[in-house]
Parts: sequence; C-alpha cells; structure tokens
Amino acid sequence: MRLTVLMYHKVDEVPPGTKNPGNFVSPARFAEQMDALVAWGYQSVSFDQWIDYRNGLIKTLPPKPLIVTFDDGYTCFDENAWPAMKKRGIRATVFLVSSQIGKTNTWDEGEVSFPLLGAPRIRALQDEGVEFGSHSVSHKPLARLASVDAFQELNRSRWALTELLDRDVNVFAYPFSNQSREVRALAQQAGYRCAVRGKGRMCSKRTDPFGLYRIKVEPETTVASLRSTLLRERLRIF
Repeated sequence: MRLTVLMYHKVDEVPPGTKNPGNFVSPARFAEQMDALVAWGYQSVSFDQWIDYRNGLIKTLPPKPLIVTFDDGYTCFDENAWPAMKKRGIRATVFLVSSQIGKTNTWDEGEVSFPLLGAPRIRALQDEGVEFGSHSVSHKPLARLASVDAFQELNRSRWALTELLDRDVNVFAYPFSNQSREVRALAQQAGYRCAVRGKGRMCSKRTDPFGLYRIKVEPETTVASLRSTLLRERLRIF
C-alpha cells in the first residue's frame, strides 16, 4: 500500500511583485489536477485513517489512498481550492500557523503579504469537512532552534489549535520541511500522531509516521507530469 500526500500552498494567480512564485498553482490547473486524480482512482483518506491502518487498527483502505494538504492557511484555499475539492468529493488538510491566524505571512521577509484564514472561517470550514493541523506557532525552522524552543513551537501551537477547533490536533507539518531526528521525537512528545515534510515521495507502512513524505505540486506541474510522478512512485522499491 502506497500513500500519496500532495503539498500545496497557494491556489491562486501570481500577483505582481511576488518573489517566490514557486508556491503558487493556478486555480485552473488545480481543478485539472483534481479531475485527473479522481479519474485515476485516487480516494481521500485522513491522516488518522492512515496511522490506524499502519498500526493495524483498521484492515483496509482504498487502493490508492490520497491526502491533499495546504500549508499556512491562506484565504485563497477557501476561495479557490476548497470549492473545487468539494465539487469532486476530495478532502483537504490545512496546516495553520497558530500565531498568525487572521493575519498575514510575516515569516516571508520581503515577500508580498497574503491574507490568512481567520478563526470564524476556520471553524466553519471544519464544519464543512476540512481537517486542520499545526504548522507551528511562528513558522520557524525547528531543527535550527534549541530543543526547548522547538518543543514550544510544537506544543503551544497544538494546544492553541485544539482550543480553537474544539478537538484534538494530531498532525504537524514542519515549516520549510526543516526537521531532524530530534525534532521528530519532539513532535511525538508533544502529542501528535504523525508529522509531514517534503521530499517528493509516496509513503509506505514502513515510513516513519513523524517523517511522512509529501509530493510538492509546483506551478509548472501539468496533469501529464503529475501522472508521470505518481506512476514512478508507485513502481519505486522502498
């Protein structure tokens, strides 16, 4: 069984002055990708379902399990990505920076400011079926911090989001995909069930649940190139 986790940031057109267009996917291209995933037989699961399957608590998952994730919690998720996903029956997991809810991406020095989802809309999206995880308190690269500070980023964000959402927050996304063996252990200590990074691979049952891989979807990712990547990964020997 291979788990496909896709990573997006902004589903929107690139505005003038943007310094890092690599985190954008146009709404039209995103819709094409969602249509293709459905046509190829991919079906949404949650991180909890994957961990339960990995731990033998549930016996089966769809043949091509899929999790579509969004880092940072931009309002364009609500405006452009989520309507396309709801229409196609695809679930979403959004990772929130707990201190920046309702604010902007201040961690991107010199970058254009982009609005982030506010608390009322986050709760409404949860009611619509969107799942939320933590992306730390302040979007700092955790492996570059002292252990006590990295743990606070993990722990404080989890509890802030648990209070906001009125449910346990069980999954974490490492900011900038920056992590280490020590940081992964801290994520487990903070009470998460799993955590995700980059690396552009699928996951297997043997993949460290605190180092789950994601495939980043780039602005230039076409349906054909996404299909090629997924086919290659399904054939790769772990």
